[in-house]
Amino acid sequence: MMAVPLFLLLAATAQAQVPRSSHVVLVIDENTSFSTTMAKMPWLVSQGNANGYATNYISDTGGSLMDYLWLASGSCHSSANCTLPAGTHNFGCSGDSCASPITDDSIFQEMDRNGISWKVYAQSYAAAGGSVTTPDLANGTFYYRRHNGATWYAEVLNNVNGAQSKIVDLSQFATDLANGALPQFSIIAPDGLNDGHDGGPVAADSFLRNTMTPLLQQPFFQRGGDGLLIVTFDNGDFDAAGRVYTAVIGPQVIPNTVSAVAYKHENTLRTLLDVLGIAAHPGASASASPMSDFFAGVSISSPAQNATTGAEVLVSATASEPIAPISQLQVWDNTTGQKLGVFIGSSVNQTFTLAAGPHQLIVEDLDNSFQLLHKSSVNVTAKLDGVTITSPAQNASTGPQVLVTAGAFESSAPISQLQVWDNTTGQKLGVFTGSSVNQTFTLAAGPHQLIVEDLNTSFQLLHKSSVNITVEAGGVTITSPAENASTGPQVQVIATAFESGAPISQLQVWDNTTGQKLGVFWGWSLNQTFTLAAGPHQLIVEDLNTSFQALHKSSVNIVVADGVTITSPVQGATTGQQVQVTAIATESDAPISQLQLWDNTTGQKLGVFWGSSLNQAFALAAGTHQLIVEDLNTSFQVLHKASVDIVVAP
Repeated sequence: MMAVPLFLLLAATAQAQVPRSSHVVLVIDENTSFSTTMAKMPWLVSQGNANGYATNYISDTGGSLMDYLWLASGSCHSSANCTLPAGTHNFGCSGDSCASPITDDSIFQEMDRNGISWKVYAQSYAAAGGSVTTPDLANGTFYYRRHNGATWYAEVLNNVNGAQSKIVDLSQFATDLANGALPQFSIIAPDGLNDGHDGGPVAADSFLRNTMTPLLQQPFFQRGGDGLLIVTFDNGDFDAAGRVYTAVIGPQVIPNTVSAVAYKHENTLRTLLDVLGIAAHPGASASASPMSDFFAGVSISSPAQNATTGAEVLVSATASEPIAPISQLQVWDNTTGQKLGVFIGSSVNQTFTLAAGPHQLIVEDLDNSFQLLHKSSVNVTAKLDGVTITSPAQNASTGPQVLVTAGAFESSAPISQLQVWDNTTGQKLGVFTGSSVNQTFTLAAGPHQLIVEDLNTSFQLLHKSSVNITVEAGGVTITSPAENASTGPQVQVIATAFESGAPISQLQVWDNTTGQKLGVFWGWSLNQTFTLAAGPHQLIVEDLNTSFQALHKSSVNIVVADGVTITSPVQGATTGQQVQVTAIATESDAPISQLQLWDNTTGQKLGVFWGSSLNQAFALAAGTHQLIVEDLNTSFQVLHKASVDIVVAP
C-alpha cells in the first residue's frame, strides 16, 4: 500500500491559496469510475501519484452534458435534475441537450470579460462539420456535441467576441503548442473513441499519454513554471453519478499529494477561476472551495489581475512550499526588467511606485540555496493621479475657438466632475460630470491661463493642471499636423480662422510643395484627412472673405515617410469590443501587395487585405491588445509595420 503523505487532508480545511497560472488545461473524460481508472489507466494514475489526485471526488449528476455544465457554470441548468444553485436558471438541459441557449454566467463569459484567451480543442470536430451546432456522431465520426460544453452557452452560440472561432479541431493543439501559441485556458475534448465513452479506459489512457506528454515537456510545466493540468471524468461507469478520479498536475502542485477532501465539479470550476485570476464565481462555484490543498507556490492577492491602479501599487503575496524551506520572495517588474524588492520569509505586503503604463509584476519564492521554486504573475495598468490636459498645447498660439481636452484619474477617490477655468479672467468656463472633458470655448484675443480641476463626490478639489496660451486677434491657426512632424500618408489637417473685421466665407488648403489645392471648406474651421505622397510638404491654410479674397494664411512643414499609418484606433484608446481598424501604407520604392493585421497579444492573424489600405471592424476580447499592421511587397516580404496599444472594455 502506498504511504500517505503527512499533508493528506481529511477535511476541507486547507489554508493555502491557489496560485495563479498562465497555462491551464482541463481534460474531461467519460463514464469511468475511480476504481476503474485506478485499474485500467496506468499513465494517468502514474501522473496523479507523482503530482496529486483526489480520492473523494464525486460527480454531480448522471448524464454527460449536465456534468460538463457543472464544470463550466456551476449548475446542471435543469430544475428536473438538480436543485438550481443561486444565480442559475432552468434551460431544460438533460444528459444530451439543452432546450435553449444558456444565458447564465459561465467561465467562458468571464474569460471574455477579463481578456483571458481560451480555446476548446475538440477531437473529430472538423470532420464532423466544424460548427458549434454540429450534432453528436455527425458524418460518421465519434464527435459528441454533448461532450463539448461550451457549445450550449449563448456566449458561444451568439459568437460574442468571436467565441465560435475559439472552438477548434484537436489537430490545432499540437500546432499551437509547437508555436508557443497556447491560450491561457484550454479544454481538451477527446472524441468518443478516446475519452472512455466508446473506446473504454485503456484507449482513453493511451490518448492522454500521447497528447499530454508533449504538453508536460513545455517550460511552463518544469520547475519554476506555472502550468496546470486537471484531468477529471464526467461521471462513473455506465454513466452513473459517483466517485471519479481527478488528477491535478503541474510544477505548483505539491508532489505526491493524495487529497481526501470532498470535492465535486464546482470545486474544479472554482479552482480554474481562481488560478486564472477571475473574481466572479458562477453558480455553485460561489460557495465551493478551491482545491487549494494540492498547491504550493506563490499566491498574489493584490493587485487583482488586469487591474487599473494608481502609481502606488500594493503587492501582497504569500508562498507555501511543504517540501522546501523558503528563504525569500523577490518582486519583479517584468515589463521593465527591474527587481522591485527582496523580502525575507514567505510573504510580502509592500507598496511600489510604478511608471504610468502596463506592467507585468512577478513574485518568486527562493529556497535556502537561492534557487527559484515557484513564481506567479499579475498584469496591471498604472495611471498617474491627477489631471492631464492634452489640448491645447502648452504656450500654443490659437484662434478664438479653443478646444480643451483633458482627463483625470484618482486611485484613492471617486471623481464627480471636472471644472475648466480661465485663470486670466477668473471665469469658470464649464463644469463636466465624470473624469473627462472635450469642449471648445470662445476666448478673447490675448494671453490666457486655462486650468482644469477634478473634484471628489464632496466637491472638494483633488488635483489641477494648467496650460498657457495666446489667442490671436485674427488669422488662421493650424492645430494639426505639428510643425516639422513626420507623418504617414494619411495627414489630418485641423485649422480654425478668426477675423475681427471681416466675415469668413471659406478656408482653402494647399500643398505648396506640389502647387495642388487639396480642398475648399465653407466656414471658419476644417478637420479633414488628406492622402499625401512620401516626402516633404508645406501645407498652407488660407481664409477668404465673402468676395473670395485671401485674408490670412498659415503654413506648416511636414515630412511624409514611407511605411504604415494606423488612423484608427488611436494609441492608448479604450474601445468597445467591436474595434474599427483603419490603416494605409505607402512605399516610394516598392509596390505593396497586401496589408496584414495581427493581434500581437494573442499571436492571432486577424486578416489579410490586398492593396495598401484596410478599413474593417473586428471583435476583440476584453483586455489589453497590441494591434500590428504590416505592409508586404509582391514577394510577400514585410516592408514596414506600425502598432497601436488599446484596451478593450468589458
